[in-house]
Amino acid sequence: MAFLLAWLRDHSQVRDILEIGTAVGLSAMEMANVRWDMTVDTVEVNPLMYAQAVRNVKAAGLSGRVHCYLCDGAEFSSEKIYDLVFIDAAKSQYRRYLEHFWFNTRPGSFFVFDNLNFHGMVDDESLTHNRSTVQMVHKIGAFREHLLQDERFDTVFYQDVGDGIAIALRRQ
Repeated sequence: MAFLLAWLRDHSQVRDILEIGTAVGLSAMEMANVRWDMTVDTVEVNPLMYAQAVRNVKAAGLSGRVHCYLCDGAEFSSEKIYDLVFIDAAKSQYRRYLEHFWFNTRPGSFFVFDNLNFHGMVDDESLTHNRSTVQMVHKIGAFREHLLQDERFDTVFYQDVGDGIAIALRRQ
């Protein structure tokens, strides 16, 4: 998260953020605290985590800038245009999220995808231990390849940051 927060400090054009995968709201609150003019809409599917996130956001005094939504990320709907879409949810659904939120961005917006190495398993399948993990690792690998080939974006992979992160700048 430290890498993304530093990156956000260097990209002052980013003000409105959509996060898919709230957990308990820590990353949403950290992003909102980068600058006073940042807002974060964050979506969580797990009711218990969502409830904790709402409590955490309220306790931090950020309810005016961090808005929590309870639903599946792929079903979240908004007319809002975001400067950045941060996706840290179901890894096998990343391409679906990319297409779903395409219409909530504009040229110059960014998509950030977390955990693209998946504990090193994407590059070394021998680290996987069951069939479902192998399938997910294949989907993540296919998504990484898709991002590299997708001419709508300029994508940079940071393999050594956390568990692998990609930042994709929307060109068109």
